[in-house]
Amino acid sequence: MKKKFSNSSKCIKFLIMILVLSLALVGCQDNDNTPTGEANTDNQIEDVAIEDTDDEIIDEDTGLVYESSMDLKYAESFSVDYYKGGYKTITDWTGRKTLLVPEGKEIPEVKDGVDIIQLPLETIGAFSTTIATELRPLDLMDKLSLVTTDIDKWHIPEIKEMMEEGKITYVGKNSAPDYELIQAANPDLILISSGTSHGGNETIEKFDELGVKWIGHGNQRETDPRGRLEWIKLSGALFDKEKEAEDFFNAQLKKIEEVEGKLASTESEVKTFATTFLSGDVYYVRNKGDYEVKMFELAGGEYIFRDLNPDMDGNTKMNAEELYKGIADVDIFFYNNINGPSIQSISDLIDNADYLGDVKAVKEGNVWGFKSHYYQSGDNVADMINDLYTILTTPQGEITETEYYFLMD
Repeated sequence: MKKKFSNSSKCIKFLIMILVLSLALVGCQDNDNTPTGEANTDNQIEDVAIEDTDDEIIDEDTGLVYESSMDLKYAESFSVDYYKGGYKTITDWTGRKTLLVPEGKEIPEVKDGVDIIQLPLETIGAFSTTIATELRPLDLMDKLSLVTTDIDKWHIPEIKEMMEEGKITYVGKNSAPDYELIQAANPDLILISSGTSHGGNETIEKFDELGVKWIGHGNQRETDPRGRLEWIKLSGALFDKEKEAEDFFNAQLKKIEEVEGKLASTESEVKTFATTFLSGDVYYVRNKGDYEVKMFELAGGEYIFRDLNPDMDGNTKMNAEELYKGIADVDIFFYNNINGPSIQSISDLIDNADYLGDVKAVKEGNVWGFKSHYYQSGDNVADMINDLYTILTTPQGEITETEYYFLMD
């Protein structure tokens, strides 16, 4: 919340203006027959000088003078506000507010519930691989000290090397990290995907108990891939690299716009697609409102489940029969073999449910998988969309892989 601040001289000017207006209105009533309460005020204040009051806006939570807010084009799950003196606040998707105090500046008195982090940040924990990828374009990998993905699961060379050298420590899974290791490392900040299986409430409550500083990272809450990508601006704010983050984001947007331009200039057939993965006996099918579906649509595809929860992100559970009914005539079938590792080929898919062999895309051999570094390439969303455009518009049989996808055998 913010409030207006006015000094005493401004109040005096305001009272003088009210007095002048009152006298003018009385004069009008004396000179015409306008009834009381309906004074003719046309042109009454033309000669009244009203100076710019230059009111300052004070943030009620921190007592700081508000200056501006970060310009966000697509992201809806965080905000950054700027205050006089170089102070900043970050508000995450839950509404939790964190004040960033510049180096050498005093810590102001803040309301309960506002967390405080003293800059600069030298060491941080990235409790999600996608969070780590946002540090890469800003040359901030050297700030990483803690991760919750073990070394054999990383596909980013810099991180693997730093883990081998002991500069980055694996502290266990997000849902149950080793708190003793975290305390011993004493990071300046942990970025965690709170509110998901990658960072439940128990974890962040324990952080609060131990005095560990954290910010809830919520790019998974964005329904547009460009919104997810724009979370790089949060990392920019943490390290005073707003310009670098803005430049990178705009460069990615330009690439996406180039794909849209190619679509607009051609009349290629629009192909339908489906995207899913299997866990146990349940298929997880992307909702129409999910960011991944939007990626395919930006690349020119038409989602076969066009009516499946258009206002929701994430997935809907289906059994094999329900999935089959929905995708029987789909042109291209994308199976996420990273989330569903039991299926790596078309034969694996049919072995799990033989009637999926009657699906058009399966019969025609048009089933695509995700390469292992897919989820560790969140900073390359534009290139992923371009890959999808290539798959959707290239005649079948001419390509068998792209940078992020492969054609299943």
